Amino acid sequence: MAKPNPPLLLDLILCDYTIREGGTNKPSLIGIFSMLNVQRFPYTFPAFCVYVALTDGRGQIPCKLRMLELETQREIFALNGGITFNDPIGVAELIFRLQSLRFDKPGEYAVEFVADGELLGSRKLRVLQAPASPAP
Repeated sequence: MAKPNPPLLLDLILCDYTIREGGTNKPSLIGIFSMLNVQRFPYTFPAFCVYVALTDGRGQIPCKLRMLELETQREIFALNGGITFNDPIGVAELIFRLQSLRFDKPGEYAVEFVADGELLGSRKLRVLQAPASPAP
């Protein structure tokens, strides 16, 4: 039997935090970003969220959210889990809350979402050294 097609990644968004509306259950993404300006390294990013939306999935599918330092391909973190699709035309949403993520140096990083062993998409995150403030 042929392996079914992987789900379709609709969104992979980095943000400061998320709010789930009480009456509608709709997510609101607050403080969307793709770049960090950091005063000094190493830097520990206190917390942020990754919002993932998928469709066209069938049944239970193992998944992974990971971050790579692009220059070295070093894995910064990996979170393994699973997602269940009850309806292939529905949209499944995942919200990951990450805390205390350490960046040792400026550079480009990629947040990647993998489902059933296949990379579905990635989002680049640029971490920059902020210019020094002039002395008063």
